[in-house]
Amino acid sequence: MNKLPDYMFTRRFLFLTVLFIVVFSILFLQLYSPFSSTYWLSLRDCHEMLGTVIMYAFSVLFLLSSKVLLMDLNRRYGVSGWGLLAFSVGEAVIVSVIYVAITMLVRQDVKLSDLFPRALFCILLILVIPYIIAYLYGYAHGLKIQPGSSPSKPQGTLIVSIHDNKGNIKLSLRIMDILYAVSEDNYVKIFYEQDGVVRNSMIRTTAKNIEDDLEGLITRCHRSYLINIAKVRFFNNDRDNLYVILDQEGINPIPVSRSYRDAIASLLSK
Repeated sequence: MNKLPDYMFTRRFLFLTVLFIVVFSILFLQLYSPFSSTYWLSLRDCHEMLGTVIMYAFSVLFLLSSKVLLMDLNRRYGVSGWGLLAFSVGEAVIVSVIYVAITMLVRQDVKLSDLFPRALFCILLILVIPYIIAYLYGYAHGLKIQPGSSPSKPQGTLIVSIHDNKGNIKLSLRIMDILYAVSEDNYVKIFYEQDGVVRNSMIRTTAKNIEDDLEGLITRCHRSYLINIAKVRFFNNDRDNLYVILDQEGINPIPVSRSYRDAIASLLSK
């Protein structure tokens, strides 16, 4: 399978997927419990309630941690559809092990040989259904917002180089990692994501040179600001308060001037 859209590996999308799994699991287990002889999750009995809280806490912490690992793997190597499938199955196996371990502490009348296959089957159903729904949405939405992309050659994986005024290469990074740039006198500060952290690099050049280096990949939204349009999560198109918000946490709203308002709106509509 080809590399998947980078939107599917954003922190917001993956963490919302975990939330979706938690809600779905609660509803699913209410329907599944009458047909299972090993099911014990409950909030009625004090002993079982403690086990239920521990089970959900460990499972959610594990899934959140696994999503951080998944983001890092995609950032370093790129994750294909088969890779994502294998990763998801691995998650199901580990969550099943967590369930079995806690069950053996809560209930003494179950056999490990009977418990693990049943637990794995149930966990697979709980994870597979939300994953199918979430990843289908993520794939379609990711292709939609990724400029100039196609399933066979996602543009976000390309490496671009940024030069200084003398033509020397000062920074090379993937398009998908570029967030925005700010012009400051004779310098331009490039903001980008690396290992899940927003970093910046000051380069002695002009905003015009940055536009030339990243032609079609970064868009001017203000006299002093340029943005990666694929990273825009929200555009406030109020005539008296124009700004965009990027999908990376911790970044302040970026101003949009009236002269670039229509251009930004047009690009986002595509």
